[in-house]
Amino acid sequence: MFKRLHHQHISQALNLLNSDLLWEAECYFAGGTAITLLLDEYRESVDIDFLCASKQGYRLLRNVVSADSLGALFNEPVKLLREVRADRYGIRTFIEVNGTPIKFEIVSEGRIPISGDEHANFNIPLLSKHDMFAEKLLANTDRGLDKSTASRDIIDLAMMIHHWGDIPVEAWNKAEEAYGEVVAKAFNASLQLIKDESYLRQCLKKMNMADEFVQTICLALSQ
Repeated sequence: MFKRLHHQHISQALNLLNSDLLWEAECYFAGGTAITLLLDEYRESVDIDFLCASKQGYRLLRNVVSADSLGALFNEPVKLLREVRADRYGIRTFIEVNGTPIKFEIVSEGRIPISGDEHANFNIPLLSKHDMFAEKLLANTDRGLDKSTASRDIIDLAMMIHHWGDIPVEAWNKAEEAYGEVVAKAFNASLQLIKDESYLRQCLKKMNMADEFVQTICLALSQ
């Protein structure tokens, strides 16, 4: 059982998903929420994000949803708070679990190939660890210097390094194949940004993270 109430609601929604369909579509639980739930809930994350890089898989998913239903994606009906929008970029809506609105999105990933893994604590396919690193590098390149994001991508990378070890070479290679040398430049720029401890503490507060993680983050990124 997860500690944070919102994460408990997310977990309930995940347990209702059609795992067989997700595996068939090569569609994987990913993003900040997946990372946070895997790593002892170091911060609060409020959305459910999946990635699908398979053209055939995404076509399958597009054909099971409609404007007013997520169809076979869930093993039982879930309450929709917003019309399901589906286009070439993804499938997105808001669902309600125990009175809590949760953004649900499947992104059509066209930048890098991805793979999935099983995990004992989840009934659904998760994005592989090296691809979680690659996706975080890409996300940081896109928005790492936007302070409205509370530098969450570089902070997530720090926590991933702390728990899982250095960023895999394969992840760097995938990200750089998609975006080029700007990936490393953005990583270093984001690193410089959170070296301001006052700013870093503000970021942690926004994400409901404990102050003790300041040292954890700094140590992870100094290696």
